[in-house]
Amino acid sequence: MSQETSKKVLPFSVLAENRTEPFMDEMEKASLYCFAELERQKGGGLILKKPEEKTVFLTKLFYPIWLVPWNKLNLIFDGLKTKTHQLTYRGIPEAETFLENMQRSSRTLETYLAFLSDNLSYFQVSSDEKAMSIEALISEQGFLSEFEQYLSEAREVEESSPKMVFLPPVIDETAITHTIQELEKLRSDFKADLAVLHESMKQLSRTTRNLVKTIRGKIRAIKEEFGEKIKKQEEIVAPKLKRINEEYDEQIVKLTKKFEEQFLPLQKEQVKLEKLKEQAIKKIERCNIEAKTCAANDDVVGERKWKEKANETKKELSEIEKQIKTIEERIKAVEESKSLETFKLRSEWEARIKEAKKDLLELESSREAKIQIHEEEIERLEGLTASIIQQINNVVKLREADLLSIDKLGIQQKYKTVNLVYVPFYLVCYQFETKRRYLVFPPSVANSMSFIAKLKGTLGKAKVKQLLVPRFKAVTSLLEGLLPLIEKDAAFAREIYETGEKTDVLKGASAREEIKTGLEKLKFEGWLSDKEYAAFSEKLA
Repeated sequence: MSQETSKKVLPFSVLAENRTEPFMDEMEKASLYCFAELERQKGGGLILKKPEEKTVFLTKLFYPIWLVPWNKLNLIFDGLKTKTHQLTYRGIPEAETFLENMQRSSRTLETYLAFLSDNLSYFQVSSDEKAMSIEALISEQGFLSEFEQYLSEAREVEESSPKMVFLPPVIDETAITHTIQELEKLRSDFKADLAVLHESMKQLSRTTRNLVKTIRGKIRAIKEEFGEKIKKQEEIVAPKLKRINEEYDEQIVKLTKKFEEQFLPLQKEQVKLEKLKEQAIKKIERCNIEAKTCAANDDVVGERKWKEKANETKKELSEIEKQIKTIEERIKAVEESKSLETFKLRSEWEARIKEAKKDLLELESSREAKIQIHEEEIERLEGLTASIIQQINNVVKLREADLLSIDKLGIQQKYKTVNLVYVPFYLVCYQFETKRRYLVFPPSVANSMSFIAKLKGTLGKAKVKQLLVPRFKAVTSLLEGLLPLIEKDAAFAREIYETGEKTDVLKGASAREEIKTGLEKLKFEGWLSDKEYAAFSEKLA
């Protein structure tokens, strides 16, 4: 351990809000002794006989956790390497290469457009993930939250404290320093990625904007160039158009007069016939009325005469209607003739106008064609640029999320130097023949005797079990990770076993006397009945 490294220890038990009485060291050991005894398999069973276990040792140990300052954080490393953090992130296209190629291709519009087209899908990210394994790093948010709270209770401890059994860390500062260097490099790479990605977007926007500005300048130049030519041509064409229009107007007037002369007698005849038709209809109506009157007066001769006259008038009406139809057909023929000659005249006029404006239209078409080409270039430039920038922005969001995940790997920095923080716990070892079983008791809250504790005692559970309740779920899970480590690592198991035997809190007369004093205080508070106290005391002896 370097000279700058501080050594801190956390408390095993703290008082609950409902407890006002002090919780002495002997009470803590007595409680853990009771827990260990209650968890010990006593044997028995009618059919499948369970062996009775022997308590080999009960010891208080301290679990090593490295607290390392980095990037405004304190990273937390599992001193026994039961944990590993898998940092996953997405691989992204090489932005530096893209930027270099863009800079090289942006000298001309043609090469720049070709570059944009070729790289339209350059920044599409695959679903493949990369991973960096950070050995011993504890990054679960639940643990970080609990441990940050727990750290507020840490106190400095002297290296020579004889009663504290510190488990030596498996991972040292050198390994942690190397890990942090790799993490720092990855973080720097991510920040460099972001810088190049942002620069790529800026240069794309700037280059496209400049080229669009240049193209718009060309469009203005085209409009100015053709504007002068078109103006000169309009001056040449104007008198020709005036003459053609005047001639056309004269022809229209002549055509109109010609057909008016044809229309007038026909319309006059049509009006006369319409009046005769109207008179005939009225005459027929009058004859019918007179005939009905004669019939009413039994004037047979008069009735016949009026009917004959009505029939004669009907014949006249039929003849008039035939004449009207003939006149309407003649009028229609004249109108069609007028429409045909008017259309022919207008077609000739349009052809002459077109011929007169041929050179002018050619200039205007050339101008619009050249402008359209440049406008399409602008549209293509802006469309390709927007699409690539959107893809780059998506990659930026991915990288920002990766960087954020790195910045959440630890807790807010409390210490600016390396600290080795020890978490206390009790470990009990049971043995039957050659088989050993271990059990961990994590940091806990010391409760006060309450109605709930009394109630649980009446339900058949030992009240003393409610005295100490585990404080932290994630810290407990970390400590319980020792058990599989003991199972699979024979050397570590042997070290734990030898340490436990040497530091057994039940070992020695003075140690047992201290626990017995603690049992008496637990009995006094009501956690143990007389019977339980006697049983635990007898077993302790």
